[in-house]
Amino acid sequence: MSRNVDWSKLCPDLLRSIFESLSSLDFHRAKTVCSNWYTVSRTCPLYPWRIVLQGQNSLLYDPIQDKVYHKNLLGIDLSEVHCLASYSNWLLLVDPCLHFHLLNVFTSETISVPSLDSSLGDSPYRFVRNDLYECFLELYGTKFLVSWDDFKFSKTAVLWINERNGDFVVAWAIKQFYILSYKKIANDGDKGWRITCTQCEDMAYKDNKLYVYTFDHYINVLDFSGDCPKETIEGNHYLNHPFPFVDTIYKMRIAIANSGEVLIVLSLKELNRKFCICKLNLEVGEWERVDSLGDEMLIFGHGVTIRGPVKDRGIKSGSICFLDDDHLSDNYLGTRREANCGVFDLATRTITWHTRLDDWSSKIYWFVPGQA
Repeated sequence: MSRNVDWSKLCPDLLRSIFESLSSLDFHRAKTVCSNWYTVSRTCPLYPWRIVLQGQNSLLYDPIQDKVYHKNLLGIDLSEVHCLASYSNWLLLVDPCLHFHLLNVFTSETISVPSLDSSLGDSPYRFVRNDLYECFLELYGTKFLVSWDDFKFSKTAVLWINERNGDFVVAWAIKQFYILSYKKIANDGDKGWRITCTQCEDMAYKDNKLYVYTFDHYINVLDFSGDCPKETIEGNHYLNHPFPFVDTIYKMRIAIANSGEVLIVLSLKELNRKFCICKLNLEVGEWERVDSLGDEMLIFGHGVTIRGPVKDRGIKSGSICFLDDDHLSDNYLGTRREANCGVFDLATRTITWHTRLDDWSSKIYWFVPGQA
């Protein structure tokens, strides 16, 4: 073989076969070698992992290879941080000082997000620090308490990051009436935190758009392509078609399919139905049940679908990954004693429970390495 071979320009098929032969950790290191390797890595199958934050260490579990990796991610007690959202290899964390961080679970690289009491631009809002665990959001002279508990129990947050250039967007809902967002774009300066006044039960982010599910069951769309989030009216078909909420729903999340369609993902109280997915049929103007996701799958509360693994190894396309508190009825049956997460198969309408990796003091999350 010539010593002058340009390893960055290997045939994509050859490079893909090399990637698929690597261990998971080596794969995620290899894709950072150059832009061509990163591009090819994005064509390899994706599937969800689990991460367990506990004490000074964490566990990364690869369910396909059935391997557990022990990592010291931050050098701090991870029981003192809360994970708000994840995207690809990154977690959005908040600590008791109410400081935000992005953490790469494979490299332990961190990115600090400006604090809440930093500049909020030309807005009538500001944050006033109270103590270590709380601060006040001031709106036209009226103060709203923001405490550590608001983050500990919050599931309404999103993260998006471009791993090649470090651009990212974070957003989270506070008191269900405000959305705080921060957008970092290379060479675009610091625009600071932004606050958008809107109802928010849940939200999802894809392609510079934040989809917000409101109390009255409508879906608003905020455009993040500019300096400030702006509500999109034209072209938002969902404004005229509220979702028909029913009492049998235990939890509701929205997700955006690769096609750009909004999916309503429901966790139901009924023992025989468990989970259900709906999307809007624009021809008849009604929300309809979805029986298949094609080659895609999703994590309950993750916000977007991903292409599922080609092989069926317990996690495949047409699946919904969830944590035990996302599903009500099986908790009552005592399943939680043996497992704390599961995978629901849309086709068979059955749940495969996964063995616990942690103790009760730990925090477990799904994430999707390599998501792009």
